[in-house]
Amino acid sequence: MPRKKIFGLAGTILFLASITPAAAITGIVRGPDGAPFRGARVHAQNAKTRMSVIVFSDSNGHYKVEDLPAGDYSIEATAIGFASDPRTGVFLTASQNESLDWTMQKQVVKWTDIPIYQGIQLMPDGKGKARFVQTCGASCHGFRSIIGISRDLKGWQDAVADQRTRIGGGVINQIKDDQDAADLSGWLAKTFGTGPGSVPQSPADLPGYKDLVQQFTDEGLKIVYVTYEMPPGRMTWDVTPDKQGNIWCPYFGTANGVGKLNPGTGELKEYMLPSQNPRVGTRSAYVGPDGTLWLVIETGTLVKIDQKTGKMQELPAPEGAGRSMNTVRVDPKGIVWLSGGPRSWRFDPKTNKYTPVTETATYAANFDQFNNVWFTEGNGAGRIFKVDDKTEKVSAWTPPTPGNRRRIQVDSHGVVWFAEFAAGKVGRLDPETGVTKEIQLPGAQPAPYAIGQDKDGIWYGSGMMDTVGRIDPDTLKVTEYPVPEMGNGMREINNDTKGHMWFASPGDNFVGYMYLAK
Repeated sequence: MPRKKIFGLAGTILFLASITPAAAITGIVRGPDGAPFRGARVHAQNAKTRMSVIVFSDSNGHYKVEDLPAGDYSIEATAIGFASDPRTGVFLTASQNESLDWTMQKQVVKWTDIPIYQGIQLMPDGKGKARFVQTCGASCHGFRSIIGISRDLKGWQDAVADQRTRIGGGVINQIKDDQDAADLSGWLAKTFGTGPGSVPQSPADLPGYKDLVQQFTDEGLKIVYVTYEMPPGRMTWDVTPDKQGNIWCPYFGTANGVGKLNPGTGELKEYMLPSQNPRVGTRSAYVGPDGTLWLVIETGTLVKIDQKTGKMQELPAPEGAGRSMNTVRVDPKGIVWLSGGPRSWRFDPKTNKYTPVTETATYAANFDQFNNVWFTEGNGAGRIFKVDDKTEKVSAWTPPTPGNRRRIQVDSHGVVWFAEFAAGKVGRLDPETGVTKEIQLPGAQPAPYAIGQDKDGIWYGSGMMDTVGRIDPDTLKVTEYPVPEMGNGMREINNDTKGHMWFASPGDNFVGYMYLAK
């Protein structure tokens, strides 16, 4: 029988940050010399619920953490190479305004503190490094699950062999052969071991470190994050809010299933797949108009879940359809649309019949305001596809820069925005004219993956650079912001019913939303 359980440990009963009345904390962050400290990350975490609010200090060292529910908090100020003494047991009452100042002290810079791109540039060259960048150390999980793990050569060989078999080999399926795997294992052992040639304990000890340090504008420090810690091992791939305000969190980690977070009540309810071994990699979740939950598994299986009873039905793609499903969306008529490879699909729940939509692999799927379905082509020419809601006719556009695409959004004017992952650009397609404008993103190696939109702008997550950015749709001005944790790897940015911009951080095992401070 399918298992449905409620994860009831402390830390999963979560608060919504906008509950009123709420408390606030303000103050000044100063450096070791007493001068105002710019860009410090001030993190206030509720000791019971594990909900956090994160802000950054401005050029005068000022910060303000707002919308904190009453409770017991742990608070600290940190920056790369600096930290304050944390304060625990700070109890805030409703509507309380607390003033706390901080003095930063120098700390050792750790590899897990720095952006992925910076770390890769500082690591030694050698056979296997290129494969590491492509498969392991890019924007999937950063360095957190790699750096600091003590393994000899045999240990790294076993780890690479394990990854080659997970999820049908989909974790590092670009490895060509055993020699390629051996090169990767050897480089990992040398780089992250303790022998000659291994990386120093701190990246700050390497030449060129200072030249790669990130800088943000004053405007870029005005971002606020509200994050919610997930149970261990979930590695939430993305988040999709439903119309009732719940947040659906598919698990790509060691647990096979999906979590349902209700920010209003704080409950996290989990729907776990009957089999927990092997790990299957749940990628996307979506609730249909009748309340049915639909979930896709990496290896090409659609799962139908009755939320009330927990009853599950697995619906594998037709034989020969391919090994992957990436994104699921359900239209108002109850038709299920699926991106994946080597093609995308239309699934009719009344007949349990799959119908191919495109004859090429697609990565993302999303609706516009008229319920037309839009897909991005995963590789090749990187075309953009539209399926008309009324006629189901498929139209296609080919942007000027070929290559793999990631997520897609269509704004209220019908303009299509999509992430050009390999090219480091965000595309803007006007379907009426067929003209595509490409916005080059800042940084040495931007890798936009997630795309979201609020009423005033287009958001993206740049994985390799470990930044979040926002594009003004009128001027195309780009502003970049620091992320709540390095190695965040945002996969989607989706709005809830309150307009919150939700995302998941798979490598850091939390979900949350972001907004700009007033």
